Amino acid sequence: MPEVTAHAPGAPSWAELDTTDEAGALSFYAALFGWQDDPQEITPDWHYHLQRLNGLETAAMYRQSDEEQEQKIPPHWSIYFTVENVDATAEAVGQNGGAVVFGPMDVFEAGRMAMCQDPQGAYFALWQANQHIGCRVKGEPGAMCWNELMTTDREAALEFYSNVLGLERGWVVAATEYATLRADGTEVCGVMQITPEMGEVPPFWTAYFQVADLDATVEQAQGLGASISVPPTDIIPFEGQPAIGRFAALADPQGAAFSLLQDFL
Repeated sequence: MPEVTAHAPGAPSWAELDTTDEAGALSFYAALFGWQDDPQEITPDWHYHLQRLNGLETAAMYRQSDEEQEQKIPPHWSIYFTVENVDATAEAVGQNGGAVVFGPMDVFEAGRMAMCQDPQGAYFALWQANQHIGCRVKGEPGAMCWNELMTTDREAALEFYSNVLGLERGWVVAATEYATLRADGTEVCGVMQITPEMGEVPPFWTAYFQVADLDATVEQAQGLGASISVPPTDIIPFEGQPAIGRFAALADPQGAAFSLLQDFL
C-alpha cells in the first residue's frame, strides 16, 4: 500500500465524519473497511477519532456537539481541500460569492483550517497542512478514492471552485451533465447537477471509498445497518463504451451519506 506524502493544491485531502453515535459509527466503519481507531483526547469526554488503514491515517470521526444536535443537523461527512494559504483562500471564497462559516483557525500543530459554504449552499473545508497532510492512504480498498459535489447549479459551481481552489475543468459527460475538476493535471473530484427526479436534495459534497467487490460490500453494509440510496450501478461515461467502474450510494446507520466505488481500470 503506497503512502501518500503530499496532496496537490486544490485537491480533496481529508474526510471527517460528524456523527450522533460515535460508538456505532466506529463499529460500522471498522467492520466495513477494516479501520483501526486511534482516539485523540481533546477534552476528557470528547475525542477526535483518527481512523487508520494498515497504520496510515485515512479519515476521522467525532461525536456531534449538543448544539448541532439541538439544531437537528444530520450526521454527515465533511470534505477538506488542501490549499497553500488558508487565509488567502478563505478571502477568495467571499470574493466569489461563498461564505466562511468559521475560521481560519489553527488546529494545534496539525495545520490551519476554515469551514466554508459555496454559493449554492454546499459546505466544504480548507486545509493548510503542518504536521498533518490529510489522508496518507488514498485509492486503496477501504480508503477514500473520489469526491463529488451534488449541486443545484453545475456551471456556477465549476466556476466557483476553479476560481477559489485553482482547479481546472476536466471532461464532461453530456448525458448526465457530470463534470470533473483537475488538480495538477489529474481528475480529483466530480460535479453533478441535482435533477428534479432526485427530489429536494440540498447541495453537498460526498466521499467515495474504494472497495474490491462492490456488491459484496453493499450487502455487508446493509447487514450492518446501512441503507441504500443508489444500488450498485455500472459507470459508463460515454455511450457505447464499456463500464469503467461500479458504484453505490449509501447512508450509514446514523444517516451520514457516503458512496462506494469498485474501479475496473
